[in-house]
Amino acid sequence: MMESKDNEGGKEKKSSAEVDIQKSDVERLEKKIRDASLPLQVERKALIEIQRLKLISPASTEYGLIHDYIDWLLSLPWAQSCAEEIDVEKLEKVLDKEFFGQKKMKERIYEYFSIRRLKKDIKGSILCFVGPSGTGKTALARSIALALGRKFVSLNVAGISTSQQIKGERLGFSGGSPGAIIKNLREAGCNNPLFLLERINKLGNGVPKGEVISALLEALDPEHNASFIDNYLGLTFDLSTVFFIATAQNIDEIPDALMEIFEIIEFTGFIEEEKLQIARRYLVPTQIKRHGLTEGEVKITDEAIKKIIREYTIEEGLRELQKEIETICRKCARMKASGSGDFWRITEENLSDYIGTPVYIPEIAEKKPEVGVACGLAWTASGGDIMLIEGLRMRGSGQIFSTGQLGGIIRESIQTAHSYVRSKAQLLGISYQDFTNYDIHIHFPSEAIPKDGPSAGMTICLVIASVMSEKPIQNDLAMSGEVSLRGNILPVGGIKEKLSAARRVGIKKIILPKANQRNLPDLPEELISELEFIWVDRMEEVFEKALIGFGKQKKIFEVIKREVEKAGRKKKKRKKS
Repeated sequence: MMESKDNEGGKEKKSSAEVDIQKSDVERLEKKIRDASLPLQVERKALIEIQRLKLISPASTEYGLIHDYIDWLLSLPWAQSCAEEIDVEKLEKVLDKEFFGQKKMKERIYEYFSIRRLKKDIKGSILCFVGPSGTGKTALARSIALALGRKFVSLNVAGISTSQQIKGERLGFSGGSPGAIIKNLREAGCNNPLFLLERINKLGNGVPKGEVISALLEALDPEHNASFIDNYLGLTFDLSTVFFIATAQNIDEIPDALMEIFEIIEFTGFIEEEKLQIARRYLVPTQIKRHGLTEGEVKITDEAIKKIIREYTIEEGLRELQKEIETICRKCARMKASGSGDFWRITEENLSDYIGTPVYIPEIAEKKPEVGVACGLAWTASGGDIMLIEGLRMRGSGQIFSTGQLGGIIRESIQTAHSYVRSKAQLLGISYQDFTNYDIHIHFPSEAIPKDGPSAGMTICLVIASVMSEKPIQNDLAMSGEVSLRGNILPVGGIKEKLSAARRVGIKKIILPKANQRNLPDLPEELISELEFIWVDRMEEVFEKALIGFGKQKKIFEVIKREVEKAGRKKKKRKKS
């Protein structure tokens, strides 16, 4: 491992006191090694290092390095295991008590552990929890460890940029140390803990090197991790009994090589109703107790919690909501400590006295039908929101403008919608000359927020049709859907979040692609019970439901069309005769 420093004939001179200290120290270490029941290869390696210690002065740097190395060998849980009990019923009770909602995710967890219970020696994929921050990924891993009776350790891999941080640095004159995997196993004190790798999508600060991914695969891959070698130890350590779980915020950022060994379980963001229930059942009672208060002293009304969710936080998870509740409890705790009161009721009206003025102004639906204004539904990083899309026509040369910090996909949706409306000019009662005599401006308010994706296509198409035909749009409905060049309505994602946003602002009628009917069974009953759904396949159906006056125009168009077809048939007959 290292070569000894020579001094005067190859050996360092030692005083009698040094010899006695060294002999006592070496004998103590040797006894610990023989009593530790180490694996054979580890014991042999440790005894070889003991023989080297006998030849080196205790005052030398190398003596300390070898001593530390032996201490590491003795402190690792080579054969110490936690007694595991895979009790699916207990796991169900723990998760149902600790986690509200996330039904689909829970079912997937129960299935996974039911299989492990039936076949304990199975070598399967590693679980990877994917979802927004604050949705309970880390908390779930802790609860699983508790339910299984395993120790829990975690490692945030976001800052790991070299393989040495995972596999350790070789022992040399400059020192060295084990990698993060081995260090955490020593902390756990057993060789089969639940090991959580957090933010795996940010490995190497989001741009991982091949060597880093390769090193992590050596530790994680169930086919190879029984012989994991840490560079510092120079020995194999069996990681096959470690229960690894990874977390990520974005599935698209996970390296492909790791995706091959991961079994993805998705965590969805919480809608307002779920946040309210979680705050009422868990967050508020927990923070009240943590701040030395009682539930009889602090009361936060449901309306106050809703206002916090809508006007003080923008998130899919619960972290910001929890921080605001903590702020309220700190204020109350301070007043209690100073004797300023013994009961505090936080309502929608006095909320600003505790956490300041609102940070965000939520979008609100239009109060009356207007030409060129439609309510779209959007999925955002903070959940769902309504998106008012505005349109205006003006004298010009047939150009179309768009503003509102838009991405490339949404700009293409505007072009597609514009072309489709032009192709249906006669059906909509629009003069063909208008498309060359007028410019159209499409605007998305809240310009500071980037917007992209195809799901606004239906709403954009409706707005263009409205401004060019000068027909108002119903203000009591919202919509989401992609539109093809031929006017077909295609399915979109984020339905749960989008419906929650519509319900929040009081819109009950929702236009959605017919293909999205398959999403209904997965949605909370309390969310969909109050809504009226209009399922559509074609853009003409959207015009009929949302464009005021289109029905009358369509009848006129159909009468003219029939008369034209009738005249055409008569003309053909005259030619034949």
